[in-house]
Amino acid sequence: MKVRKGDTVEVIAGDDKGERGTVHRVIPGRKAIRGHTPKGVRVAALDPERDRLVVSGVNLVKKHQRRTGDVKTQAGIIEREAPLRVSNVAFVCPHCQKATRLGYQVLENGDKVRVCKRCRQTVD
Repeated sequence: MKVRKGDTVEVIAGDDKGERGTVHRVIPGRKAIRGHTPKGVRVAALDPERDRLVVSGVNLVKKHQRRTGDVKTQAGIIEREAPLRVSNVAFVCPHCQKATRLGYQVLENGDKVRVCKRCRQTVD
């Protein structure tokens, strides 16, 4: 996944289409598969189609929170950000301020950096 925590993204599909926000949390997609282990134990494997992001201020849902024994927990109806699929957001380049795709480029010193596909500027 090329989008990281702290990146600015724009929603390109769904109810919040056109809104921008900062990536607050990255949730890599995992699925349980039957692995080839001695006892056939389930093993978690990465699944790119299940990758999700939590973007600040976007995809707000209302959650009915019950009071628990913890004093810090807020009871009632609270609003929080729900995860979005990575395919529904586009990276916003800090140089050209446009929603774009990202690529990778290897520099002469061997560092691998992310590159904006529109303006060809390095992002990292």
